[in-house]
Amino acid sequence: MRPSRRILFPMSSAPSPWLDRLAIGASAACFAHCLMLPFLIAALPATARVLSLPEEAHLIAFAFAVPVSAWAVLRGYRHHGVMYPALLALTGLSLLGIGALAGLTPITETAVTVAGSVLLAGAHLRNWQLSASRSPNRYAARDTR
Repeated sequence: MRPSRRILFPMSSAPSPWLDRLAIGASAACFAHCLMLPFLIAALPATARVLSLPEEAHLIAFAFAVPVSAWAVLRGYRHHGVMYPALLALTGLSLLGIGALAGLTPITETAVTVAGSVLLAGAHLRNWQLSASRSPNRYAARDTR
């Protein structure tokens, strides 16, 4: 008999849609920062000094994304029992981490970070949809006696 998810993840099984919404919003902000800010600075060079963020901002954003995403996705998994959003979130977080920590060229960093933020937002969106559409613990381990 395999252990139930309640033993593996001993937290409330109630989903937290606000966490997924927060993470989707953070991913959207990351996406906008990565794609729009360079164009705005190129179009209006005087804004570079006002709008540019220190390099540590990427580390801070990544440090924020990891616990929020982990908490939201694990709570969702406990509720709906589907692993796909967690795997997608892990892939997105990995790409965000590579973009924030690997010292890539600016264009490569942008591409990797945008891909990671899109995957992470998709993971949270799917987690939110599954949590809203499935009854709690529908796929919990069944006793096979």
